Amino acid sequence: MAQETRLPKVNRDIAVSTAVSFFVPAFAALLLGWYGAGIPTTGIGSSVAITYWLAILVTTWLAFEIGSWAAAYVLRPLTPPFIVVILIGSVVGGLTARPFVVYIIGTFLGASQGDQAPPVAAPQFIWSTEWLLGFVQEAAVILLLWIGTNLMMRGPLNLHRFGFAPTYRTVPYASGQAATEEDHIPDPEFIKRLDDITQDQIAALEAEDHYVRVHTEGGSELIHYRFADAVNEQRGREGLQVHRSYWVSKAAIESIVRRGRSFDIVLKGGKRVPVGQTYKQSAATEFKEFIED
Repeated sequence: MAQETRLPKVNRDIAVSTAVSFFVPAFAALLLGWYGAGIPTTGIGSSVAITYWLAILVTTWLAFEIGSWAAAYVLRPLTPPFIVVILIGSVVGGLTARPFVVYIIGTFLGASQGDQAPPVAAPQFIWSTEWLLGFVQEAAVILLLWIGTNLMMRGPLNLHRFGFAPTYRTVPYASGQAATEEDHIPDPEFIKRLDDITQDQIAALEAEDHYVRVHTEGGSELIHYRFADAVNEQRGREGLQVHRSYWVSKAAIESIVRRGRSFDIVLKGGKRVPVGQTYKQSAATEFKEFIED
């Protein structure tokens, strides 16, 4: 029997988050085109208006995506916050896309006016303060939509964005403080399948096919359990998924050492856990005090 080929989880995460992201400009274009909002001419059908908005919004959104990935890559040694990455990415990407958007608008007007329309100039890149202010004025709404969408995706939707892991790991208490005895977090379900390991002893979780290996400072135990479920059951505790196959408890970290373009987390007891590229930004921010120079 041929072995089943499956897309790696990191690539699936990126593909899913990107697809969800582009649903937003597509849906906005559908609404704007259907109601004919902001169309610079009259007497056209809804299908043409929708095509007009799709061209503008999807082009701009694609530039935001590429710009944010570039910003995340260039700025990663500085471990910037997520909001900084998407802001810089949207400005750089938007300024790059603006000549093409202007060209799309001019082409649309030319097609609607027929022979009376002036010729449309080819896209030109002009990097200036005036150009920047014009971009901000024209794209203010889509910028706000971009920021809100990304914060929503990384928060309530639990999706990875530009190398940042979802924010679901934060402690679910209004005060932001660790749980007290009165606010005790119940033990995860998988603890019931362990023989001699308690929650406080867990140093890391490791995915092994359909099993999860639970590591402690002194050893490990293998149980039949879904890794994603085990990670979700660790919500509210100080720890982070740092690789598609690893979750690490902050209390179990001895140090973090650089490994090429990424890091290895050294746990108390000596085990080394690799940090995946998708999770590197979040790990560097969450565990920065452990990183060795």
